[in-house]
Order: sequence, then C-alpha cells, then structure tokens
Amino acid sequence: MLAVGGLPDVRVFRNNCGVALHPDGSRVVYGLCPGSSDLIGFRTVTVTPDLVGRQLAQFVAIEVKTATGRVSPEQRRFLDAVERAGGLAAVVRSPEAAAALFQGGAP
Repeated sequence: MLAVGGLPDVRVFRNNCGVALHPDGSRVVYGLCPGSSDLIGFRTVTVTPDLVGRQLAQFVAIEVKTATGRVSPEQRRFLDAVERAGGLAAVVRSPEAAAALFQGGAP
C-alpha cells in the first residue's frame, strides 16, 4: 500500500476477507468476495480515441505474496476476471513490483 498509495491518480484500499464467528454461533462474512485481491482500488486513465481527453477510473486488483507465496485457484480466477474486464490485475512480491505496475501510464 505504501509503494502505490502515494502515486498520482492511484487509490488502493486493503481488502480484508474472512469470517467472524460470534459467541451465539452466528457468522459475519466480510470482504469483497472469495478470492478477491489484497489491495483493491482504481487508477485514473485517459482513453483514446473515442473518449479523447476524458478521464476514467480503471479497476485495480493487486494480490500481495511473499517470494514463495502461492496464488489460490480462487485468487487466480478473480485476477483473470478483472483482466478480462479491462482492469489492471497482478500478483506482486515486493513494493517495487507493485510500484512498477503504474509506470508508463495505461497499458
């Protein structure tokens, strides 16, 4: 979050997912959805040619992993769905890799 949160035109939010169990046995499921990425947000992009000069928010999904961390099948499906819909989705293993996603403007 620190590596990309201060970049111009990028906003990311921590997406905690899980289940909370109450003493009475009831459950509260929280987070965007199963498999959703650790960081969710958007970046502002300018598209061309039919929307020349108009700024739009592009959905961003960043899955944060350690050097040896594995992406679950649910996480892979979420990332793939974001990419198919035109969003920016990636697995990153360092702050530098996260920041590199936003260098060079729109893909």
